Amino acid sequence: MHQEQTVTSKEATAMADAAELKSRLQPSPGERFYLHLSDLRQLMGDLTSHVTGRVLDYGCGGSPYRPLFKYDAYARADVVGMTDLDHIITPGLPLDAPDRSFDCILSTQVLEHVAAPQQYLADCHRMLSDSGTLLLSTHGTFPDHSVPWDFQRWTTNGLRRDIEAAGFKVEKIWKLTTGPRAVIQLLELNIDRIPGGGFPFGLLFRVLRVLWRKMTPAFHRWADQRTGGFRLVDDSEHQHHRLYLGIMVHARKIPR
Repeated sequence: MHQEQTVTSKEATAMADAAELKSRLQPSPGERFYLHLSDLRQLMGDLTSHVTGRVLDYGCGGSPYRPLFKYDAYARADVVGMTDLDHIITPGLPLDAPDRSFDCILSTQVLEHVAAPQQYLADCHRMLSDSGTLLLSTHGTFPDHSVPWDFQRWTTNGLRRDIEAAGFKVEKIWKLTTGPRAVIQLLELNIDRIPGGGFPFGLLFRVLRVLWRKMTPAFHRWADQRTGGFRLVDDSEHQHHRLYLGIMVHARKIPR
């Protein structure tokens, strides 16, 4: 028994909006999610430059990272409601693609929206060619955002466990936007929700909000200079990196 999952026309339009795609492919200081998306974009550029062959964007949204690939074929898969798809995702069922039909599967910020992640990962394994590549990113500590649902978060240890259980060898795993850089991004996402009444702290937060709005691009450039060591971190247990907004995995299929 499976439940149909769809995105609304409004959600589909938002994901395919030119400004939304640009914020991921070419993030600019001043944009709301700049700190985290610029970190993800930097790593995506490094990883995709070595990928060729047949690529599946599994949970594609607007496919913002497609221009980074050098591919022979690029297939797009998502739930009902998105446009220009090669495959429709039906939760609980394998994708309608043959075994070993892709050399690389890209999954960016998708797994947290999947009701049965082990089933999704097993399907990735099925569709990849022998020794094929899985590039997967998902969230660590990040506000939930249902499009249309948001089910879970991972630690690096938990994500490594789940990907290896699906038959992959994890080549490398990274924490994205860690420590103070993560704190800055989370503060930015919540600064308008901090109460501004009372003295002196309410006044301080009101002043901080005004300055933040006026100086956000400059502040982001400052953060890039001062928190560069907290952008992309090889999986680390160091206390400075125990808070992280995202995780990126580079894995290879182990043939069964």
